[in-house]
Amino acid sequence: MLRKLRGTTAIITGATSGIGRETALEFARSGVRVIVAGRRKARLAEVVREIETKGGEALAVQTDVAEQKQVERLIEKSLKHFGQIDTLVNNAGVGVAARFDELSLEDFRRVMEINFWGAVYACKAALPVMKSQKSGGVIINVSSILGKRGVPYETAYCASKFALAGFSESLRTEVMADKIDVTTIFPGAIETEIFETSANQTGFEMPAFIPKFPARGLARVIVQNARLPQPEVVMALDAMAINFFNTLAPGLLDYAMGWGLPFVEAFGRGKSNASAKKGNLYTNDDSQES
Repeated sequence: MLRKLRGTTAIITGATSGIGRETALEFARSGVRVIVAGRRKARLAEVVREIETKGGEALAVQTDVAEQKQVERLIEKSLKHFGQIDTLVNNAGVGVAARFDELSLEDFRRVMEINFWGAVYACKAALPVMKSQKSGGVIINVSSILGKRGVPYETAYCASKFALAGFSESLRTEVMADKIDVTTIFPGAIETEIFETSANQTGFEMPAFIPKFPARGLARVIVQNARLPQPEVVMALDAMAINFFNTLAPGLLDYAMGWGLPFVEAFGRGKSNASAKKGNLYTNDDSQES
């Protein structure tokens, strides 16, 4: 069903940078009233100023999506300010690169709390509002191609994104009759801060030459899916390639990654002086957040 965007309201979590920030700006260009949520207050204010300078309407609500009460407050403030919630984009996300046996359960849990539970909290709070509206609503959950294919060093991140994908698929069929659409986005590597701000315990950095899709390009896809919702979208060539080969020969990918891992580690540690970093898993300041 084609949905009208102009004059509607959209909430975007993780809106201080990257995909979230670009999505907020893209919604505003389409005449949508935007609520931006994230942990960095100053960054949120910058997004609001940019939208309002161009004639749009925006509201900033500082939110740590890992905290249920804060997410509920986000929905309440959004409804009080604009009177409706038409689109919810669950985009907030963090990462941690580490071997599972060297990863603390505290860090693993934190990734799940932000990437998965944050979206669950937001859906739980927003669904009653959407159900009460004649037009229903749209929920867009930003997963990852690593929510379809697990890779080494990313057990926590992959678990959170697989969980989000399964949750979205189940929820989609539950709320369909209520005129609520649920879309899951599966992007590949995107130009965001997550590669710099993720916690990293591997001892080497991701190679800089890996191509990344522009965040604004993904933002346009998200806004287009708010206008014409699709169940799933696998985004960018790298994600499409991974999805194709994982569907065609998942065992082959297992062997390629499993047996190739020692060589990757040796090469990476030989070329990098990187030390372990905590990243933005827990910080709420304006220096780090994805």
